Amino acid sequence: MNLDWHRLKAVVLESDDWGLCAWVPDEQAHRVLAGQPAFRSEPGQRYGRSTLESAADVKRLEGVLLEFRGGDGLPPVWQANTIVAAPDYERLVPPQFEVEGLPVVGLDALPARWRRPGLLDAYRHAEAAGVWCAELHGLHHLPETAWLHALRRGQHDARAAHEQHSPICAAVESSGEYDAAEPQEARARVLRDALARFTSLFGRAPGSFCPPDYRFDEWLEGEAESLGLTTLQGKPEQSGSRWTALRRRWLGMQFPHTNGARFYLPPRIAFEPRGGAAAHGPVGIEAAHAAARDAWKAGRPAIVSSHRLNYAHLDEPWSEAGRVALRALLAALCTDGAVFLTDAEVRQLCEQGWAVRPLGTRGTLLRHYAVPRGPLRFATPAGVNGAVLRPLDGSAGEGDGEVKVEGGMAEVRVNLGEHLIEWKRA
Repeated sequence: MNLDWHRLKAVVLESDDWGLCAWVPDEQAHRVLAGQPAFRSEPGQRYGRSTLESAADVKRLEGVLLEFRGGDGLPPVWQANTIVAAPDYERLVPPQFEVEGLPVVGLDALPARWRRPGLLDAYRHAEAAGVWCAELHGLHHLPETAWLHALRRGQHDARAAHEQHSPICAAVESSGEYDAAEPQEARARVLRDALARFTSLFGRAPGSFCPPDYRFDEWLEGEAESLGLTTLQGKPEQSGSRWTALRRRWLGMQFPHTNGARFYLPPRIAFEPRGGAAAHGPVGIEAAHAAARDAWKAGRPAIVSSHRLNYAHLDEPWSEAGRVALRALLAALCTDGAVFLTDAEVRQLCEQGWAVRPLGTRGTLLRHYAVPRGPLRFATPAGVNGAVLRPLDGSAGEGDGEVKVEGGMAEVRVNLGEHLIEWKRA
């Protein structure tokens, strides 16, 4: 489709590490581990006090997003790239750690030190409000073979972290969940498990996939494609690539960038307040805003990346500073008339000129920028036997257009713009 991306001013807010049980579960763990090499490193200085988000963290972020409206009248949507499991520390028994593969538990059954009451409900509430969209980041974010090897060899930093229910050690930091150094059979198993758990947890398949730490190879891409994971984040940032700056620039010029069934998102724009409400510098507010404008001028969406550590931290003032900085960036983008999309919406708009995004159990958001009143057909959620168009502003009555449901498919005829479809179940 020949969609005018210059005029649309699209922004995707990609945020990694939600659901990740790292770096530390609590203050005690950080006090014990602060002197370990991984925590003294440059990444450790930034991430060392980051932790699994609480329900309150998600609710506060939801509140920030709901303060704003983009050029389409809709609030920004936070694409939360989510880790869906954590190590089962009760089954990781020293000194031999006799397990075939890393035992894990889901986000609904976390170890006591990592438990966050109400977290899953907070995800669902934010998604129903239209400001949250979980996507797949990985199973546990860990190079499990390398980590288990370090534990079994008795490496001090690995054992010390394990005692505090943290996986962070030199062996973990030097590799990744889908790093080529991990055995292929282990990577394949972990990826299948991640996909199954995500689908069970969120009631839908992921719309995109971001391998942790951008550590992946051609084999992993092929494996993901075989599972239907064909919309990929992080290709321009892929670890181990040569001529990084030139490569990012070249890939940015390729939008839309495809390879067979695979669709790659454009280069990321780093927005990392890191406890600074003003957030100056190359990863701060002004730099991110300027880079977004440059992306629009180049005719592509602005992919803004902002990691969880900015908004979920042992120090609440750090998290609040991140939210203050985010408000400033969103205000600037909304003043420009930005329209906030997810990866899946970007791909659908590129390929067909219209896109749908689920809003939890509430319904589906339809964006239609193709042919007015032309028939749009797509699958409905399971159990749906009817639908009605509703005004996006929440007012009473029905929206303008037609929608029919038959045989698990919806057919919609509406004018151009954004529409809310409310599903009906018997």
